[in-house]
Amino acid sequence: MNAIRKSLTRPRRLTQLAALTMTAAATLGSAYAQTEAAAAAPGNYAEFQASTMTGTTNTINVTWLPVVTATGISYYNVTLPFTVNSSGGLTAGKPQVVPAPVPQTSSFRAGNYVGPANVGGGKSLISVSGPGVAPDGSTVWTLAASPGGWIYSYPDSATWYVVGSLSSSPLASRLQAANITSMDYSYGTVGSETFNIDNNWYTGTLIGVSQVGNALTIVSFTNYSSGKDQSTPVDQITYTLTQ
Repeated sequence: MNAIRKSLTRPRRLTQLAALTMTAAATLGSAYAQTEAAAAAPGNYAEFQASTMTGTTNTINVTWLPVVTATGISYYNVTLPFTVNSSGGLTAGKPQVVPAPVPQTSSFRAGNYVGPANVGGGKSLISVSGPGVAPDGSTVWTLAASPGGWIYSYPDSATWYVVGSLSSSPLASRLQAANITSMDYSYGTVGSETFNIDNNWYTGTLIGVSQVGNALTIVSFTNYSSGKDQSTPVDQITYTLTQ
C-alpha cells in the first residue's frame, strides 16, 4: 500500500517541480529581456528622487517624474495601485504611466538673444542655456549677458524653473507670499546685477519668464523701493532670438 502511495505522489511532485522550473525560467527570461532592453538604451534614466510621491488609499502616485534621455527630458505621472489580499499582504497592480501636463511656458529656446533697440542702442545681448534638471526635478533654464554686448545688459544672469504647478516650484513659498498665482510665467531669480543700472533687476529679484516664438519676455516682481515681491510686474524687457 505504501509503495502504491509513493508511486502516486511521485508524478505529482514531478509535475510541481516542472511547474516551478518553468516559472523560474520565465522569470529569468523576463529579467534577461529587461536587462537587454536597458542595455539598448545607455544613459537613459528616471529620477524618482526628484519627483513628487504621494499616497492615497491603496495607491501610490508619482507626479512630474523626470525621464532623461539623449534627446532631452520628458515628464510623466505614474499611478501604482495595490490590493490587500486575504492574508493581509499587498499585491501590486499594473502601473499606469501618462505624460505629465506640460505648461505653456515650457517652450523656451536656447540661443543668443538681442534686446530692444531702445535699450543699450540695440546691443543688449544675452545667451540662454537649457534645459537642465534641478535637484527637485523641475526643468531649469539660465541666461547670462553675452560678451561684446552692452555692458549694462540686464539681467546680468538669471535662473528660472519650469514646473507642473506653482506649489512644486523651488520658489513656492515666495510666490505664495507675493500672492502670485498665474501660470503665464515660469519663475526664477536674478543671479547678479549689472552695476546697479536698473534697481528692479538687482541680485535675488523675483522674475517671471515666458516665450512666444522668438520673443523671450522677462518681468521683475520685486519692488526695489520696498524690497518686497509683489503680485504684479514692476518692470519688463523682451529679447529676440537671433540664432
